[in-house]
Amino acid sequence: MIKLYHYSHKDFKSNINPAFFGENSFSRNSRNLSEVKRVYFYLEPSHKEYYFNGSNYLYIAEVSEKRLYNLNTDIKGIVKRLRNTQDIYTEVKKRGYIGLIGSNGLPCVVLFKAVKIKDKITLTKY
Repeated sequence: MIKLYHYSHKDFKSNINPAFFGENSFSRNSRNLSEVKRVYFYLEPSHKEYYFNGSNYLYIAEVSEKRLYNLNTDIKGIVKRLRNTQDIYTEVKKRGYIGLIGSNGLPCVVLFKAVKIKDKITLTKY
């Protein structure tokens, strides 16, 4: 199991669901690259993009690394064969993975399935 960290202004109760993907300005741009619904997580809580400074919550989840396709090692040649983000997400999902490990400048995980929240830390007060 690996720990995943997700920053948000939303007060999620029990899980983080990709169904909400694209509702905020920074994920709206990513949604335009691929319509595959997804949620982004960091592998370290201190590794986050600047626009998550001031987030209200830090969520912690855990998933089995075996259920994630690693884009860095790309053992099945998906990235080599498919360069388009939409096609990569679609292919990884079609092969039965719940998400992938990669990098957006920082090591991250992208999940295509809802994940149960293991812990929630309130970062800022309203």
